[in-house]
Amino acid sequence: MLVERNFPVSKLVLIDSDEDLGRLTEYDGEPVFSQAINQGSFEFVDLAFFAGEPSTTKTYAHLAQQNNFVLVDLTNAFSRDVEVPLYLGYHEGKDLETRPFRGLVSSPHPAAISIASILKQLNRHCELRHCVVSIFEPASERGSTGVKELEQQTLNIFSFQKGPQKVFDQQLAFNLLFRLGEEAREKLIEIEQVVSTQLRLLLGSTFPLPALTLIQAPIFHAHCFSFLVEVDPAVKIAEVEAFLQSEHLTVTQTADEPPSPVGVAGTDTIQIGGMKRDFLNPNGLWFWAVSDNLRLSAVNAVSAAEAILLQK
Repeated sequence: MLVERNFPVSKLVLIDSDEDLGRLTEYDGEPVFSQAINQGSFEFVDLAFFAGEPSTTKTYAHLAQQNNFVLVDLTNAFSRDVEVPLYLGYHEGKDLETRPFRGLVSSPHPAAISIASILKQLNRHCELRHCVVSIFEPASERGSTGVKELEQQTLNIFSFQKGPQKVFDQQLAFNLLFRLGEEAREKLIEIEQVVSTQLRLLLGSTFPLPALTLIQAPIFHAHCFSFLVEVDPAVKIAEVEAFLQSEHLTVTQTADEPPSPVGVAGTDTIQIGGMKRDFLNPNGLWFWAVSDNLRLSAVNAVSAAEAILLQK
């Protein structure tokens, strides 16, 4: 994303935990190796993106102010710290919130980015009375190990073997999980709390906050969302579709096939479709949304860096 957006980088350094040292990747056509993270890693940097463990972010975050560099956190390590500003670039009038900036800014959970962007855009044009959102979480939100475990579980099922369960502590392949197993490293309820906390900050009190639930889905990449919104029944579906269409939101007309995780992969926009009236509630309007969680996080994080360092 740094390359795609022509971000002015004179030197890029990868730093990581001991278990990932020496990992080879590339940046702008050149090979890059990951180096050990320590206190001295941040002496000569202007910008650092943290996308690993929240505990690592908390260990080194104090250096941002001390060494005068910008730290963009993608780990949700400070989701409950109201002094750390959240940046949402996927809406009109994008900028940082007015809370104190201490060299540290958080890029929200990708589900919070999608939900907040959609509801902010919709609320600009019509009054929202109530909203319910079901979030279908991809395996990639559990990192590369989650993707590999889902892949191996899927292959093992076809060969009538039990698959690995270190990440999810349950079978995810061909399944839906409302809760992960007791031994799972992350708990879905905790992720749900992070998203809810961030939405409270991003949406404020301008309209009713959505009711949320989060489900672990057997898909590798991309978030899926089922929205139920209550609006004035006089508002037509075609009008809502027109209201939602914007720079970062792409709307598929009702008669066309709704977007899917496969179709959204590698794109930066949040895609919406499948809009219909609820059969029992005349105020209720259902629609479907998908977004590439990895791209969305990367775009928003780089956009935050641009807003701070490049004044975009």
